[in-house]
Amino acid sequence: MSLSILGIACSPRRDGNSTRLLLEAMATAKAAGHTPELLYLSDLKINPCQGCNACSAKGICVIKDDISILKEKLIQADRIILAAPIFMMGLNAQTKIIIDRMQPFWALKYLHHQTLTNPSGYERIGLYLGAAGLKKPDVFDCAERSIKTFFNMLDIRYAQPCLYGGIDLAGEINEHPTAFDDVRKATQALLIS
Repeated sequence: MSLSILGIACSPRRDGNSTRLLLEAMATAKAAGHTPELLYLSDLKINPCQGCNACSAKGICVIKDDISILKEKLIQADRIILAAPIFMMGLNAQTKIIIDRMQPFWALKYLHHQTLTNPSGYERIGLYLGAAGLKKPDVFDCAERSIKTFFNMLDIRYAQPCLYGGIDLAGEINEHPTAFDDVRKATQALLIS
C-alpha cells in the first residue's frame, strides 16, 4: 500500500535546519516505497487572513492566492510532515499564515458540518519537525499547540514530534547526535501506523 505523503517546508531558509529534517523524512518515505511530495512554502504566494469572516457563509476564502494549491494537497494527503522553525518562542510567520488561512476549513467543519477530506481510507496522521535556537524546556509549547490545532482541523492525528532546541546556526542540525535517526524512526512509524 502506497501512502500519499505531503512534506511542507515552512522555513524561509530553503536549506534551514527544519527543512534538513524534512528532507530526511521524505527520503525515508521514498525508500519505503511511498509517494512523497515536498512543498516549499517559500515557492507560494500566500497572504495573511484578513479576518473578514466571509468564509463562514460557504467555507470559501475570498482571497485569491496560492493557498488553494496547498489546501488541495492537504485534503488529498494520507500523511503530512510539517517542518517549521521557532522564531520568538512561536511558529515562524510563514507557518502561522497558513494555519490562519485554514479558517474556511473550520467553517466547513463546524458551521456546515461537512467532511473536509477525501482520504484513501487510511487514518490520516501528521508529524511535526522543528528546530529552535533556544534550549528552554517550553520553547516548542506555543508552536505545538498551533500545529495540533492545524492537524485537528484536518482530522489528522498528531504523531510524536521531533523537536530540537539549541539549534540556531544554518546547518547546525547536522551536528546533532540523534536528530536524523530520530526523524527516520518517526517517519517509519508514521508509515506503518
